[in-house]
Amino acid sequence: MEIAHLEPVSGLAWSVFRGGREEVMRALGCEHADAIRAFRTLPGGTWEAQVRRADGVAERLDAVIASTKRLLPVESQELAWIAEGAGIPERDMWARNLRGDLGRDGTGCSDLALTTDSGVLMGHNEDGDGELHDEIRLVTLDIEGDPAITAVWYPGMLPSNAFVTTTAGLAFGMDHVPVVTANTEGAGRHFVARHAQRRHSGEAARAALSEVPCAGGFAFDVADAAGRADLIENAAGRTAHTSGAYRHTNHLRLIDGTSDGLAVPADDEWLQESRNRLGVLRGCGSPATAAEVFAALRTPGVLGRSADIWTFVTAVVDTAADEILLAGSGSPWRGRWSAFARGERVPL
Repeated sequence: MEIAHLEPVSGLAWSVFRGGREEVMRALGCEHADAIRAFRTLPGGTWEAQVRRADGVAERLDAVIASTKRLLPVESQELAWIAEGAGIPERDMWARNLRGDLGRDGTGCSDLALTTDSGVLMGHNEDGDGELHDEIRLVTLDIEGDPAITAVWYPGMLPSNAFVTTTAGLAFGMDHVPVVTANTEGAGRHFVARHAQRRHSGEAARAALSEVPCAGGFAFDVADAAGRADLIENAAGRTAHTSGAYRHTNHLRLIDGTSDGLAVPADDEWLQESRNRLGVLRGCGSPATAAEVFAALRTPGVLGRSADIWTFVTAVVDTAADEILLAGSGSPWRGRWSAFARGERVPL
């Protein structure tokens, strides 16, 4: 088992874990136990609110936990090991990680992707509650038998729900898609994401995102070093897919959920916020380089700077140039994408 702490990137602390699955996941929880516990016990914080909410829908929570364990036992066990390492009750970890799988919850994140003659440009803004803007960090998990991944990580989450790159030549962005009624026969969306990110090819990852139903909703963006960009909406057991160039924020664009009550009402305030943000992103023209994609995602009106929506990280991958651009709380950083996924800090 190896643990390393690299020099921060754009203000983001970076920890690297290499070894077997159980020891890596326990070490992830143990190494960051202080940060996980501090967030769990923050008075009036979002994690505390999510535990109270989960307690109020205990039957639904139990059903989604059981379904997730049945459909994705490896990823479910990973969460249990993180909880044990951090000394946090496992049920509290489930309440946190199923925040988008128990009914309407929040907003945040923007994605932009396009294909070029030689590859894919994909950019992601990771947005969330402003209270966390000092807590987001990078972790690399190099687990025996899996591709190594480097993930933008929220302490207490399964590393999977934000922006992820892997040594299988894949990059993922996840956009929260709110659904009114969860599919209690589906799996927690973080676990579906983690399952796909452990695949050894883009084909296998896309299949995982399409075949395993989410209890709640995510729009999954997948950039493949082979030159393919895909957007897969997976919401409450329904999926839809498109490839090529696209922009996405936090509402269903491929799935029509109006007839069956899947989509949130038209007068939902966060639905309007998401549509407004998408409108600004569309108004940024047709970016053709990694720097232009980065600039579009940092445009006022796309970039979040409020207590409700704070952009923690902007990340852009250029698969043809093997380049990643990353901005956290510090100056933007430009590095080698393939090395970044391995847990190596190689600037360009």
